[in-house]
Amino acid sequence: MTRPAMTALALLAFAFGSSHLHAQVQTAPAPTGPAPTGLVVGTGNYFSPITANLEKAVAFYRDGLGLDAQAAPSDLTSNAPLMNMFGLPDAKLRQQIARTPAVAGGVEIVELSGANAKPVERRNQDPGAVTLVATVRDLDATLARLERLGAPVVTRGGKPVAIGQNGLRIAVVKDPDGHFVEIAQPAQPPETQAPPTQNVVAMAVRLTVSDAAKATSLYGDALGLKVNRAPGEPSGDAAVLGALGVDGGKYRVGLLQVPTSGFELRFIEFSGVDKKVVQGKVQDPGSTRMQLRVRDIDAAIAVFKRFGGEVISTGGKPLDLPAGNNKLRVAIVRDPNNLFVVLIESPPPAG
Repeated sequence: MTRPAMTALALLAFAFGSSHLHAQVQTAPAPTGPAPTGLVVGTGNYFSPITANLEKAVAFYRDGLGLDAQAAPSDLTSNAPLMNMFGLPDAKLRQQIARTPAVAGGVEIVELSGANAKPVERRNQDPGAVTLVATVRDLDATLARLERLGAPVVTRGGKPVAIGQNGLRIAVVKDPDGHFVEIAQPAQPPETQAPPTQNVVAMAVRLTVSDAAKATSLYGDALGLKVNRAPGEPSGDAAVLGALGVDGGKYRVGLLQVPTSGFELRFIEFSGVDKKVVQGKVQDPGSTRMQLRVRDIDAAIAVFKRFGGEVISTGGKPLDLPAGNNKLRVAIVRDPNNLFVVLIESPPPAG
């Protein structure tokens, strides 16, 4: 495994112990994607939903969606440096990771309590809404399992919708805390490192933003993600809007790829439809985090601040987290659309 990939996993080793790290190294596929050209050099856990009830959320992603839950829940409340990273030194924290072998990293489910949290409620068109996009082998069976667990179906009509002319079918549901999950099944499954027994064969994250061009400028031009598709002219495709549970209006989408990971971050901007900005705190159920590894954390923080972001970690600056015999410089920033980004400094090796 490359040194950058091991650096990202070191943070998880600190949180979960060396045996858990070994399991992650064994199951994670080799990094793919473009070489880093800017501040971002990779990702870690790409989707981290904040939940009010860890067991209910794990059941949704494990028993419903079909991810593999890693080990048992971890209680990290006594880890003072980690709690300071969250900016919540007096809170309680439990977490568990679920993953698919198709993608490096995982879904890191976090329960924060004792922090005056309030549920965050957003619609798909509201800036700050985050959608986990899961490509699956069997959409109908997946949707049936999720409905049995009580997941609300957001898609108009409550059934999968055909999109375009290529046989793609999608449905959107909500997890127990209101995070959106889009289940997609193409006519021809993509190439994947997941075994035939694994339901989820690909993953992406989509963030609803107030301005897709500005978000692309932040993450693409300033941070160095590869822009696979810049936001174009808005579309009013009724099938797509109905699948997302949005009545009328138009949307436009930008697609960006995280270096070395092959992971895709998508932005969607809605227009001509009622929408509102709902601010939330990192401890609020319905809030979402993701990890980015950066070569220079101070420079990355400066970029986020220039675009209107802020550091929420204790002291408003990077912190040192013990990681085995080493330390990692980390911080959590709130981006302009209320996505919480865990920055992990991974400088290139000397020499």
